[in-house]
Amino acid sequence: MSTGPRNYRSRQLRLRWHLAGPLFRLLAQAGVVAVAAVVGFAFLSIGNVINETASVLVAVVFGVATVLQLRQAQRRHYTVGLLMNLQSTLTLSAADLWMAHREIDDEVPAEDMQHVIALLDYYEFLSALAFRGFVEIPLLIDLRGGAMTRCYDLYRSYITKCRAEIGSVLYVGLETFVDEYARHVKHRILTPVAAPPDTLDGAAPTTAG
Repeated sequence: MSTGPRNYRSRQLRLRWHLAGPLFRLLAQAGVVAVAAVVGFAFLSIGNVINETASVLVAVVFGVATVLQLRQAQRRHYTVGLLMNLQSTLTLSAADLWMAHREIDDEVPAEDMQHVIALLDYYEFLSALAFRGFVEIPLLIDLRGGAMTRCYDLYRSYITKCRAEIGSVLYVGLETFVDEYARHVKHRILTPVAAPPDTLDGAAPTTAG
């Protein structure tokens, strides 16, 4: 069974949409609603059903913006709760601590495979939620993206072996998330950061006297 390039691309696009700035996403969503409202109100106005299209349209746009902001706040709260599970849940916290001391070439003892499976399953769960927009992806990337990538890299050979035995869809969500995390980090590194005002034009930074 194969996920296919179309499903992979779909997950990539969903992640990149949620990685876009919140202001951009808010304006884009509000714009779509506004266009739909204009078309609908224009149609209704033909029959003289609605005469105050502009005022109603403004109310709709502000209402949508409020709902979107509320959803974003809820996603952040939910994301923080999920990440706190890594420290508050005994199985996950033990696995996280165990992984922190592993190297890529280390052999995993059979009795420790429970840690590998626990982390991979949980990170796959977080990735699936990310694709569906249930968690705040920028927050997830900032707080856990590096750990999720390291976990995938550490156990890549194990994942490959399991895919050969079970199916190619195993942990494919985590793989997509890791790929997008790498792209996000690379873009952030290549994007120049503006120098502080005091250091522009060759001016020496000021120090407190």
